[in-house]
Amino acid sequence: MPKNFSQSTKTALAVVVLAVTSLSSQSVADDMSYVTLSANAALTTEYRFRGLSLSNHDPAIQGGFDLSTKSGFYLGAWGSSIESYEGSEVELDIYGGYATEIGNGLTADVGLLAYTYPGSDGTAYLELYGSLSGAIDIVDWTVGAAYVWDQGNVGNTDNIYIYLDASMPLGDTPVSLDGHVAYEDGAFGDDKWDWSLGASYSFEQYSLSVAYVDTNVEDSIGKAAVVATLSASF
Repeated sequence: MPKNFSQSTKTALAVVVLAVTSLSSQSVADDMSYVTLSANAALTTEYRFRGLSLSNHDPAIQGGFDLSTKSGFYLGAWGSSIESYEGSEVELDIYGGYATEIGNGLTADVGLLAYTYPGSDGTAYLELYGSLSGAIDIVDWTVGAAYVWDQGNVGNTDNIYIYLDASMPLGDTPVSLDGHVAYEDGAFGDDKWDWSLGASYSFEQYSLSVAYVDTNVEDSIGKAAVVATLSASF
């Protein structure tokens, strides 16, 4: 664990680890139909996180797995290759949360996510997230927010990220139009905006997407680009 983790951060991360251990033990002891295990893998022309290229415009390999229960609780891990960061070339995210339908076609999702960078020191931090999803006619939408409280590994400054995603199928085809707009302010952005517009094509367990991604960040990692991603779920 990074040396600069605050005590509150260590405690929160311990809760995530404990939940993973508890749910894994329960999945062995209980009816296995109660727990669903899924996995995903992707190859992308560059890893864009909230509009910024964390792979420095190089291709990235990504993948993860999720363990979900019928009650709505879930745990998972996801990783991606990145541009070298404090000695690490991998981002590994560990998360746990709860998702449930709340009526009127709405779904709520809340959880805690740990960003870690294996091989580095003093870089991991935690983030709380929540979202609400629904549909208006044929348009699926999600509005959400993610909050990082002040932690030693993020300069003792908090951060807020607010976003809106929308997706609309093109007739009866397996193609959909996808849009995204978001605002960020704090440790990782100063009045920062990012947005994207693209299309995705789904076939069997695969998905191919192409999107134009841009930000108002002047650094090279925020410049506009067209990003293509081939992903698979299992």
